[in-house]
Amino acid sequence: MSDDFKGRQGISVIPIVEQKLPPVAEGETSSRLRHGGPDWDAEVVQVRQWAEEGNWEEVFKQLKTMSLRFKNTEIYKALAQRIWVGLKTETPASEVVLALFHLLNTLGPRHDVAGPIAALAHFMAKHRTPDHPDRDLAMGQAQQMFHRVCEEKGVVGEEAFKIWVKHSRLDDPNHYVPIVMHLLDVMVGDVWWFDRDLLQKELERAAGHA
Repeated sequence: MSDDFKGRQGISVIPIVEQKLPPVAEGETSSRLRHGGPDWDAEVVQVRQWAEEGNWEEVFKQLKTMSLRFKNTEIYKALAQRIWVGLKTETPASEVVLALFHLLNTLGPRHDVAGPIAALAHFMAKHRTPDHPDRDLAMGQAQQMFHRVCEEKGVVGEEAFKIWVKHSRLDDPNHYVPIVMHLLDVMVGDVWWFDRDLLQKELERAAGHA
């Protein structure tokens, strides 16, 4: 990520995410939903293979498919890892904002981290791939996310919005980025499907040759 994202230490304590399962469809069992099943396991293996090859674009696409198509407790891990890869790589802002939009919808606008999620989406829409044809769409989605959070918090009007943003430090990436990144850690837990250090080293090497 850019230099604006420095200072990630001092991560705030965030409550464990309470994962809610989608309703069980006819013919499905709660056990089937709770455990990914053979199709899911195969796609996890594919994510690992793409990551080992350094093909992060395919990793992101695979995680997006998994977080949208399946119905089990693991989809939240796929969503969190999808966002993490999107933030770290040069994924277009429209895709990153869409993933963050999905996260906000999953957690709800009342969640403690809803504000930081919306702030990060707005930051990405504004600064990542500014010449991308979908930039306006990304900005619109980010603004919609802010609108939903403000509705829940009773923030009405431009002046009240500015005060809330300042008070919540949502104008400071060094504050809200670590909060969202820690949330992703909590959602995934101890077992990630790729080596995050490997990607970080690749990014550092690329920056060194820039």
